[in-house]
Amino acid sequence: MAELHIKKLKCVKKDDVIGRDEASLQVDGVTISGPHTLGKGDAVTLTAKRTFTGSIKVTLVDEDGGKDDVLGSVTITETQAGIGDLLAFFNALPGADYHMTYDVHGS
Repeated sequence: MAELHIKKLKCVKKDDVIGRDEASLQVDGVTISGPHTLGKGDAVTLTAKRTFTGSIKVTLVDEDGGKDDVLGSVTITETQAGIGDLLAFFNALPGADYHMTYDVHGS
């Protein structure tokens, strides 16, 4: 078993044309952090943790009034344990670019 530690989420380029994004992080479809109101250059320090076995899927969603925008997903694996701080990139939509800092601890 491993534990994912999400440390920071940074908005390099926001999804919404007007206003700020309402960004939420989901693990396997369940929101674990957010929504965070972020614009270009903004960052939020996080302390989100989740234990898992094998791999875990993290998705970044921009919550909108209608249908939410999925900004991307990354798969984190147990084999990343002990490497140190890593970056994940969420840029599935042309207008958005987010960077997530995280690390994985083994048990």
